[in-house]
Amino acid sequence: MAVVSRFVDKVKQLYLVYELRTAISMLEPWEKRLFNSILLLLIAMSCYTTYIFLPRYTRSVIAYFSS
Repeated sequence: MAVVSRFVDKVKQLYLVYELRTAISMLEPWEKRLFNSILLLLIAMSCYTTYIFLPRYTRSVIAYFSS
């Protein structure tokens, strides 16, 4: 149980640092949710695009330079 509570404390600390660095600590709760949702959506779309298109692009670059 101590490991879980330390993990939860670390996540809370990281979220607090994230809030302070992005200055969203001064926003209202609904604005925080909106900002975090948009940010999460952008990160998810970037990860998906990287996962789908990067291997194909890498193969084409390797083929171009190996010819």
